[in-house]
Amino acid sequence: MLTRRDSLGGAIIFLWLVGLALLARRELFVAEPEQLLEAALLVVPGTAYYEVMSGDERVGWASASIDTSRSGISVRDVMVIDAPDSAAKRFAARARVTLTPGLRLTGFTFELGGDHGPYRVSGKMSEDTVLQLITTTGKSRADTARTPVRRAVLWPTTVPLALALADRPKVGRTYRYAIYDPTTGAPEDVQLQVGAESLFVVPDSAKRDETSGRWIMAHEDTVRGWRLDPQGSTLVSGWIDARGRAIETRPIGTFTLRRTAYELAFQNWTLDAKRRAAGTRAHHTPTNH
Repeated sequence: MLTRRDSLGGAIIFLWLVGLALLARRELFVAEPEQLLEAALLVVPGTAYYEVMSGDERVGWASASIDTSRSGISVRDVMVIDAPDSAAKRFAARARVTLTPGLRLTGFTFELGGDHGPYRVSGKMSEDTVLQLITTTGKSRADTARTPVRRAVLWPTTVPLALALADRPKVGRTYRYAIYDPTTGAPEDVQLQVGAESLFVVPDSAKRDETSGRWIMAHEDTVRGWRLDPQGSTLVSGWIDARGRAIETRPIGTFTLRRTAYELAFQNWTLDAKRRAAGTRAHHTPTNH
């Protein structure tokens, strides 16, 4: 016969096991609505700029803008690549995304251009778990579809926001999220492990060099970063800071995005592009004999 002490001991063990289960659930499945709501309150509006590198050569630029309002969060991502030695010399991608105040995806437009386009897909959440899609490739007629997704599906570039702002990243910890991948047109689960922690020196302002006419770093900042190692989509990978903004990442192919000042990312790339164009025109100019 069970005694009062045995019953009390069993109840304590049961509650202890329940507590462990809840802790494990929180550790392994961090993309809970409550945590995302808390993380969204910490989102800092602003724009980050990146130079796109192919090895040691600057071949493009990118930007990631975040804006907040009472109705939700909006994200704008742009990437432009002009790599003469690449199989795909010209590449342009643009995304406009709307999120709920809890970082959940509500709608988006994703466009590809250059040698990879034109391609356009737009989506809108008609219900909490149904995404209505309209896809156009080249001059083909638009294709419509309805795709079931999880209620807390995220846009790939907003996953670092959810990860970093819901809880400080910890080396060795694993995170799982449901994302919509615009490059495949399908939702998928992505698992991320924080593989390392390090410090980065990042340019945060620039000045013009009077001799060369190019922009050079005027001031730098030290930023702590965490490396996200993915199992699944490489759209979510690389180094992020405590605000969930990318420091250095490689989302497509061999191109690397490195955070820098606007002038170093955009203005210097524009100067390089003009010089390459001038060199090409000079090379093809016929000579008179």
